[in-house]
Amino acid sequence: MSNLIYHIVTPENDNPNGFQEFDMIDFVLNYPDRKLLSNTVRLVGDVLVTSTKANNNVFATNNIYLDNLTGAHSFFDSIQTSIDSVGQIENILEYSKYVKAKALATTSPSDLFKASAVCEMKAPNLSWSRVTLKGVNATRADDARTDNANFSIKPDICLNSMFSETGDNSLSYRKSGQIRVSVRVNRGLSAVFGPSVPETSAIGSLTITLTNVRLHFQSILDDGQDSVLTMPNIINVKSTIQSSFANINCAVPAICRGVTATFIEQSKENSGLSNPLACNNVPQLSKLQFIYNNTINNSLVSYQITDYPEMLERFKDSVSLSRHSSASLLNVKHNNGFGIGLSFGGLMDLSRSRFNIQMTSAISNVSPFTINMFFHGVQTL
Repeated sequence: MSNLIYHIVTPENDNPNGFQEFDMIDFVLNYPDRKLLSNTVRLVGDVLVTSTKANNNVFATNNIYLDNLTGAHSFFDSIQTSIDSVGQIENILEYSKYVKAKALATTSPSDLFKASAVCEMKAPNLSWSRVTLKGVNATRADDARTDNANFSIKPDICLNSMFSETGDNSLSYRKSGQIRVSVRVNRGLSAVFGPSVPETSAIGSLTITLTNVRLHFQSILDDGQDSVLTMPNIINVKSTIQSSFANINCAVPAICRGVTATFIEQSKENSGLSNPLACNNVPQLSKLQFIYNNTINNSLVSYQITDYPEMLERFKDSVSLSRHSSASLLNVKHNNGFGIGLSFGGLMDLSRSRFNIQMTSAISNVSPFTINMFFHGVQTL
């Protein structure tokens, strides 16, 4: 038996006609007598976007776009991971918005030319993403064919980020049993946008169809050794801001190392014309404060920030200490590159106390905003 095996898993509920918005896609991973390797899980498939407003022809000169930092991750709304021995270990809601926030903090425009980004349908700009979404429409006499766009993404889930201090970043079947990964297809208006996307059913319909969806992973022979695995997991908390002073109070049942948050004007969510994954500026944000209880020494911690450069730096640090990012004052000026965040500098048990964010801005109930907070949890297995 080969030591390294590449596995291909078809959905438990496979549909030959493909999966569309709000459909669940369930994968069951079985690898008896073997160990699943971290950072090897990939989700692949083909995608076809049709719009009656664009005359149902995605290959024509229509204008349908993907968020270029998110790529094919935009097609998925949530991802759940469960293992037989423990149960559910992760449930990422607003998954595509999390990927956008993480990419904004850790990816520069030049990174998007890499093969690892191209296969995920990421692109250095929106014009490129528009072309990528069209797939292939070859009219040559010797090679005439029409192929849907295809993708191969590495989901930002705990199975791709687990690690151990011994360097054995693998999960044995003895320890986990079956692993179930369930993904939900995103709403069309939450995934794509542009002039050719109908804003309402009255002027047309939008359909996203995913076909040939498969999950790939790699495994090695079980050597009988198990290490304690650290598995990061993401907890999403969503709230609405409708006033100039906002006090956002969160209960997070997890041990966390930090929090990352992005904003979007509610009128631009699922509008068809505007980017549903945009990270909008908060109008006239003059003061931002994070308040939580330090569970190590049981003391109240309060961070107050009043200038944009520091907000952006703390946003990037909440995801990674790398300075390689697309979060800049230039993108803030274009209303699609702003976020807030805080690294706790250690692990905090937020299940024992509530976490507060206080903001002073020019938001009102006339133009409310949605805030998506992503807490970076940590668990061991």
